[in-house]
Amino acid sequence: MKTFSEKEKKGIRLGLLFISPWLIGVISFTLIPLFLAIGISLTDYSFLSDCKFVGLENYITMFTKDPLIWKSLGITFLYAIIAVPCQMIFGFLLANLLNQKLKGIVVFRTLFYAPCLIVVVSSTLLWKQMLETDFGVINYMLRIIGIDKISWLSKTGTIIASTVFISLWQSGKMMIINLSGLQAIPTAYYEAADIDGGSKWHQLIHITLPMMTPVLYMNLLIGLIGAFKTFTQIKILTDGGPSNASLVYMLYIYKNAFVNFKLGYANAMSILLFVIVGILTIIVFCSSKKWVYYGSE
Repeated sequence: MKTFSEKEKKGIRLGLLFISPWLIGVISFTLIPLFLAIGISLTDYSFLSDCKFVGLENYITMFTKDPLIWKSLGITFLYAIIAVPCQMIFGFLLANLLNQKLKGIVVFRTLFYAPCLIVVVSSTLLWKQMLETDFGVINYMLRIIGIDKISWLSKTGTIIASTVFISLWQSGKMMIINLSGLQAIPTAYYEAADIDGGSKWHQLIHITLPMMTPVLYMNLLIGLIGAFKTFTQIKILTDGGPSNASLVYMLYIYKNAFVNFKLGYANAMSILLFVIVGILTIIVFCSSKKWVYYGSE
């Protein structure tokens, strides 16, 4: 067994002291709530009754007797499959546009990032008014060019599309991250490509995208986790309707916990979401070895 010298022990104690705020935060706000959620998921508990241990009954009900579980998961997966690539592509294109050396470009960067500073509830209420079928601004503009009004928030086929479109309005976060990645690429690569006669398209494919893969990888993880946590916009826009067509998984957890007062069941659903997001994160992490390239490579 290795023994540490007094100097090494002092270094370990000093290191633990420096990371203690992080350790306290992880233990207090991640590990303890996680274990509490696992414990509550094994009970039949609500605000109005005592906590009763039921073992795996909540999980059995979830997998065998609740069809809305699979419907809400399907809707969430559909939203993630559409929204995440759209957000990444839109954020990347915006970053490329705002990476130009033009006069006043800082003003445009601020304007494109500004929607991220608006409270989500306020911006969603604004979009709800704009998407209103009879008196919304968007349908009014469509009528001007001869297109009939569209029921954006009352038809199954348009609800997810509307939510994805609204999510693009707040792509400023991905834009800023992509912009920082683009500005970190050495200009010498582009100068060499220009000398060799490489077009802008070849520079994008063979220089920009490979050098940006670490940033795109981070944006993919952030977007994926964010898509599965989507709640506020759907709650305000449709509250899961019509006929549960927009019932995303987080909204269903909320309804079980604070509408039906099934806290044990809601915690079991939360654990399932934790496992699903964890598996998807591991898949993305393992696949990154094949498509993420770092400067040293």
